[in-house]
Amino acid sequence: MPQTNPFLLPTHIEPTHYEIELRPQIKSFTFSGSETISINIHRATSTVELHSLDLQIETAEILLLPEETTLKARKIRSNARRETITLEFPKRLRKGAAELLLKFSGELNDKMQGFYRTSYKVGNQKHWGAATQFEATDARRAFPCWDEPAVKATFKVALTVPGNMTVLSNMPEQSETDAGRGWRRIQYDTTPRMSTYLLAFVVAELECIEGRDANRVPIRVWTSPGKKEQGQFALEQAIHTLAYFASWFGIPYAFPKLDMVALPDFASGAMENWGLVTYRETALLVDPVNSAPSARQRVAEVVDHELAHQWFGNYTTMNWWTDLWLNEGFASYMGPKATDQSHPAWEIWTQYVYMDYLAALHEDSLKNTHPVEVPVKNPSEIREVFDAISYSKGSVVNRMVEHYLGEEDFRKGLNHYLTRFAYGNASTVDLWQALEEVSGKPIKKMMVGYTRQPGYPVLTVKSKMKKGKMQLDLEQSRFLVDGSRDRKKLKWQIPVGVQVGHQAEPVYSTMTGSKLRISLDVENDTWVKINPGQSGFYRVAYPEDLWDRLVSGIRDQQVPIIDRLGLLDDAFALARAGYWKTSSAMRMLEAYRSEQDYSVWLAIAGVWATQNNQLAREKCHPKVIAAAREMFAPLGSEMGWEKRPQDGHPQMLLRALAIRHLGGYGDPETIDEARNRLKHFLKKGELDPNLRMGVFTLVAENGDAQDWEDLKKIYRKTDLQEERTRVLRAAGHFHDKAVIQEVLEFALSEQVRFQDTWIVLASAGTHPLGRTLAWRFLKKNWKTFLERYHGGGLNLLTRLISISSGFATRAEMQDAEKFLRAHRAPGIERAVNKSLERIRSNVRWVERDRKDLQQYFS
Repeated sequence: MPQTNPFLLPTHIEPTHYEIELRPQIKSFTFSGSETISINIHRATSTVELHSLDLQIETAEILLLPEETTLKARKIRSNARRETITLEFPKRLRKGAAELLLKFSGELNDKMQGFYRTSYKVGNQKHWGAATQFEATDARRAFPCWDEPAVKATFKVALTVPGNMTVLSNMPEQSETDAGRGWRRIQYDTTPRMSTYLLAFVVAELECIEGRDANRVPIRVWTSPGKKEQGQFALEQAIHTLAYFASWFGIPYAFPKLDMVALPDFASGAMENWGLVTYRETALLVDPVNSAPSARQRVAEVVDHELAHQWFGNYTTMNWWTDLWLNEGFASYMGPKATDQSHPAWEIWTQYVYMDYLAALHEDSLKNTHPVEVPVKNPSEIREVFDAISYSKGSVVNRMVEHYLGEEDFRKGLNHYLTRFAYGNASTVDLWQALEEVSGKPIKKMMVGYTRQPGYPVLTVKSKMKKGKMQLDLEQSRFLVDGSRDRKKLKWQIPVGVQVGHQAEPVYSTMTGSKLRISLDVENDTWVKINPGQSGFYRVAYPEDLWDRLVSGIRDQQVPIIDRLGLLDDAFALARAGYWKTSSAMRMLEAYRSEQDYSVWLAIAGVWATQNNQLAREKCHPKVIAAAREMFAPLGSEMGWEKRPQDGHPQMLLRALAIRHLGGYGDPETIDEARNRLKHFLKKGELDPNLRMGVFTLVAENGDAQDWEDLKKIYRKTDLQEERTRVLRAAGHFHDKAVIQEVLEFALSEQVRFQDTWIVLASAGTHPLGRTLAWRFLKKNWKTFLERYHGGGLNLLTRLISISSGFATRAEMQDAEKFLRAHRAPGIERAVNKSLERIRSNVRWVERDRKDLQQYFS
């Protein structure tokens, strides 16, 4: 990075090796530490600056080599804004090798960042342990360091802990010695060269199960006492995936072991610390009796995502957080490859299009989006870019590259890139160069628009028949969700594919300018689909005649599943932006009545949820509810409540979706059945885990204070975090004002872990009454939430802010604008701007299409 970033440390001192000693005092939630940092001084200086945050520096010395002269720092200055300390020495330090010796202490905080405390149950007793979360800039909270991804070094860690506790770090144990009074000191092997944010340690009472992959790498899954058998599925997944990636990349796993730990208190889903991956319990544990198929899938996906990081991110690391997508985009694309390979019946790639491809389109249609390669400087800016652009759009960019190159060249290019920058750092340009050297194709020229520009194009299509052929005239412009024009007139180089219904293979062209003309042989009323397989990152606005052809192909299911999914999302995004009437999109939706695919039904459910929200205060709202119920009724009838012999994983997910939405739109029989099944569950403890989320939610939606008491009983009785999360997700759906208020207070109580509070507010935010009350609750308790989550937690505060995104009236918009503008804080600016932009889009959409939709539903 050029030294234009004031938050980067000076480069004239380079650390090469850390020897770190830490002693956590679990009872007092403190720790003490010392370290020796081997450094190279490249230019004479009298000061040394390094990162340190929330640490008390007790002593600081430097040992000059080779003469072994020791100098004490005469002054230690701290800079809160830069999160650094500067050590001033009594004389200039000449060029050469030296060792920096520091002693320090700190707090095992309750923020789930840095070196923090975590609680768990042993029997009925609450016990405490400690764990780390250093990404992106929180290693500096545990020990003074050069806390930048490009400043790599080797690490030798030792921890002194109570004798009854398990202690883990990135590398295997080298030795153990008695530290007296029931304590022991564990020394670990030295790590390979790596970034500070990947260092990790866990101290707690843990138990494990273990195995080895095909390459004999030992793998262990660690849990709180009594839960180790719930790690079996994750262990099997890791055994598969670690070997799969070693083979796919053509590069062995670089560490001598892999530990995976389920932590009760954890802000994000998981963290890819090299050799010691940490997870939320819900992202690692599967109960054979009480876990839903969706939970099993999530565990597989998260494990595979984190193991992909062992190559992308750990083995080769981005130079700076500007290129975070080189970590997250690749893990988000390679993870599904491994999951699909181990579970082909799960139809992961179709779900990927819904979960990642469409999520990226939605996020990137905002004016307040950012490029994939995003300039960031300070820690608060860095935290903001852990979003759908870095993860989902980053993965979609990789998918486009693989479609363009073919899997073999893509694979060889990635091997070339990883090998060239092994144990080092790289940038996006380095990736493009490696892929171009292998493939001979101009990747950079095509992809630079998708990584260095915000947003993406929409292709507006005109069609006519000429001399027996269909002529398509395409024009590109940036797609914005509010339908406004892009003043910068951004352009992309677009790989345009066109599939004609009766033809076996698509026709491909490259759009290098603003316009492109394509001629096709098209028979009669055959459908024509641009962007087959949704391989390109763009939307398509068709003329009415081509929409009509496509609707016919959707109705008879001749259009492939992924294309049906893409067309539905395009239709409603274009309606929201004003490209055509929402009633036209609703008529298109009618063609999906015989749909059977789970992912497409997820999108259908999303459409109805949006219309339900947008029109909640309109006269036509009862007809909206009735129309939605009518659409879900055949699916609900077909799927029923009981598993059928022919049902696979996608069908089980579809059954849960059908029941949830048919009951959610007021089907009395479904609601009654949900009530009966909850009663049976409370008495006998028997209820299909696949149906529990739907049952809990339907009871809440139609329930009262007694139903809330019943759900709390389930919450308190279980030790399975997945079950507790189900209750929290359901709890916000009550439609009784007093009960919702009680639910919100419960979310802030000691009974709900800090990382889970947002779940309750988010679930309340899915319906108008709940959203209004959750928003008031957020405003009332803003200081509490700010204290809990600001500056850490990887976006937990921004998740709370996004509750406001569902507002759809001018009064709500004005209230949100007033509050959010008056309560700015570093690291949430982008989230605030996005939420306000979404609210304005909702208001504009309702006001523009209100009459159109009232007429449609009449």
